[in-house]
This record gives sequence, C-alpha cells and structure tokens, in this order.
Amino acid sequence: MNYEKEVLAYIKTYDTIIIFRHQRPDMDAIGSQIGLSHLIKDHYKHKTVYVVGDLNDMSYHAIMDEVEDSQFENALSIITDVSVSHMVSDDRYKLTKARVIIDHHQNDTDIEDVALFYRDPTFSSASEMIVSIAKTNHLAISKEAATYLYGGMVTDTGRFMFLSDPPRTFQLASYVTKSSPDIQGFYDYLYTEPLAKRRVKNMFADFDITEHGVAYRKNTHEIILQSGLGFQGVSRGMVNQMAGIKEVPIWANFTEDIERGVVIGEFRARGISIVDIAKSYGGGGHNMACGATLKDWDEVDLVIKDLDERAKNI
Repeated sequence: MNYEKEVLAYIKTYDTIIIFRHQRPDMDAIGSQIGLSHLIKDHYKHKTVYVVGDLNDMSYHAIMDEVEDSQFENALSIITDVSVSHMVSDDRYKLTKARVIIDHHQNDTDIEDVALFYRDPTFSSASEMIVSIAKTNHLAISKEAATYLYGGMVTDTGRFMFLSDPPRTFQLASYVTKSSPDIQGFYDYLYTEPLAKRRVKNMFADFDITEHGVAYRKNTHEIILQSGLGFQGVSRGMVNQMAGIKEVPIWANFTEDIERGVVIGEFRARGISIVDIAKSYGGGGHNMACGATLKDWDEVDLVIKDLDERAKNI
C-alpha cells in the first residue's frame, strides 16, 4: 500500500476535515497539524478544514478553531504525531465519520475504527512525513506551511542531530526550504527568550544523579508555581538542562501534574535506546527521546531504577 497516496485519497473524499494532534503540543505536533491544514486549504479551496486542541508557549503562531459538535458528524479526522487515544488533542475525533492517523512514533494505536494507520518510525518527525506526502503527490508547499513543517523537522530532530534516515531527512528539508520558510523568524521565536525566563532556568540547574550516571529532577507543583512557567515550560522545557554532560548518558525530568493527579516523565538518552522502558510504563516515543505518564512518585522511583539499570549495562 502506498500510504502517502492513500492519505491524499481520503483528503479528496471528504468536504470537511478536522486535524488533531497530541495534547500539550511540541513544535512537531503543531508543525504537522498546521502545515497539513495549510497544504489542504491551498490545494482544495472548497474544503472546510479545522484544527483543534490546546496551545502553550511552544505553539509558535498557531491559532485553533472553535468547532461545534455538529461539524464532526460527516467529517474526516486526521490525527498527526500521536496514535494513543488519551493523548489526542480533542476526543471529538470519535464523532467523525472516518479517521486517519499519521505518526512516526513506535506506539501501536488503541484508537477505534481507524480507516488508515500510517505509522513509520523511520521518519524523524511527523512534519517530515507531511513534507514527504506533499512531495510524493506533487503538492506545492506555501511559505506559511513550509515554516511550520520545517519548524517541526528542526525541533524533533534536535536541530538535525537525531536522525533515523539522514539522507531522506535532508532531502525533504531541502525540498521544503525551496518554499522559502521564515527560518530566521522561527529561530528567533524558538531560541530567544525574555531575560526573566532565562534567569528562572537557574531554579532548574540542580539535579540528582544515580550510581550509574542517570541525571534526574523531580518538579513538584509548588516549583512550577514558583517559577511562573507553565507546565509544559517545566516538563518538556527543562529536561535538557541535564543534556550534554559527558558522564550522563541518560537524563529524565519528572513533573507533577496536579490537575490530572499524575507525574509526567520526559526521558532522554545519548546513543542508547530507552523507549522500551517508556513503553513498559504505558508511554512511548523515540528511541532516545520518549516519556510516560506515571501514577505517583513511587512509580517515578521505579522508572529511575530501570533507567539506572540501563545505564549500568552501557
């Protein structure tokens, strides 16, 4: 099956298309969602296209649509960058007539009645998959779509450091940059920050280290409030405060989500796969960048123990 042509076939079939991604989005979730929405709008102007979900300070200039329940009934839902039901940005995908998933993570899907499950972990980002769909189907990419898609590719690869298929990724990066994305504007947004926020990062400079070199932080709800940052700014935003240390091959950031009564774990590694550990706790992601939702701090300690065992065996 040619999944990239099948995706387009579904797009052509439906007049109303609603695009979802995961909650608490990173730039790849936003990039693939917004980039795809522009791609469809640019080539099929008679179609109604909506994007739905929550936003945060990692959402670039994205704006979500307010959509009445009635609009979902005969629509196609496209879910990007996630295939696990509890993480989808709006559970009204269940109301749509057909569902398509486009995801580059290794997780299986538990979403019911999926018409097309296009999963390919050899892509480094969901945004890269959207670019490939456009290229395969000879769809021109507008400047605005290209900015979001390029942004998703840059961030999910760690500025092209973590690649599954380097030749293809760079070919697709070259392809999307022909559409003149606003690279400087995007970089200014992503890599500059207010002085106050930079100073707040000092609150997260300290961390603990296990016997075999796993660095980790435990961020309570009180710490989040003291920092003045949002949840995502602490959970995902601070995990790489522990990166780039020679003696630390694995690092993890655990942040209390008081609204849901859970702890969100973000796990990272250098040169070693840890995604199986994330999966064993109901999570998933990439080989060296993954995470899981944990029920309490006791389970956090179990994860730390497993990560330490993995580091021991390097």
